[in-house]
Amino acid sequence: MGFGSAVYFPVLSSLGHEVITVDPIKPATFTSIEQAINKYKFFTTVNITTPNNTHEELTRQLAPYCKFMFVEKPGVINRQAWLKLITDFPDTNIIMTKNNQYREEIDYYRNLARQSKHITVKWSNNDRIPSPGSWFTNKDLAYGGVSRDLMPHLLSYYTLFGLYESGLCTNRLTKQSWQLDDLKSTDYGSISPDGVFNVDTYCQLEYQTTTTKWTLIADWKSANGFDEIYIDFDGKRFELGLCPEQAYKRMIETALAMSGKIWYWEDQLAQDLFIHKEIELE
Repeated sequence: MGFGSAVYFPVLSSLGHEVITVDPIKPATFTSIEQAINKYKFFTTVNITTPNNTHEELTRQLAPYCKFMFVEKPGVINRQAWLKLITDFPDTNIIMTKNNQYREEIDYYRNLARQSKHITVKWSNNDRIPSPGSWFTNKDLAYGGVSRDLMPHLLSYYTLFGLYESGLCTNRLTKQSWQLDDLKSTDYGSISPDGVFNVDTYCQLEYQTTTTKWTLIADWKSANGFDEIYIDFDGKRFELGLCPEQAYKRMIETALAMSGKIWYWEDQLAQDLFIHKEIELE
């Protein structure tokens, strides 16, 4: 559903997988999960790319029928719900999608992180509030705004590079900088002027580990007039942009290769629980 057809379909196809798609509205292999299960019985991987409030229900519905499950950020409503999914389905490897950890340059970035005193990861868009007035900006459906949409990507760098479990959060700032009436355009979806807009549009988190200060900034619509998507190591900046398809491929291939490697899945769970906790901002 949604960007799943644009991202995962070509990625999985290029890896040689037979890809089964489900969408009740758009053209797909099936219009319901039940149809797909009745036909195929079991799937190697499942990728949940639906609205946030549907993730947990679909994960529970599909977990008995697959070996690996990738759930798009922000996972589910909170860390307790995520941990319950893991314990309820011990035979299924459930993981939050952390595709940015599999970029080609990631080992180089990791080495820089070990030597850096201040790391900044920023994803600030000029005008990219997703479909204002839709489920994206409805807290009952999305659980939050940019803190649930973009911040998990930034936190995935922190959990990969930093001593996150011993780090201290020194600053949390979230705010809704825009109202629905303020918006005249957006680069991502259409505006529903009669919809709901009650989520944060700016989020900043800061952490201090024993060696490094981390600053994470996510902004759906900045006042700068341009996009800023980068990672900075003590003033050495690297532009990031949207995550390339190759990173998704490596993420999937790594998970399949790590089947049975308990240490890998324990580490993924620790990261996923931490990210869930950090984006539960209220």
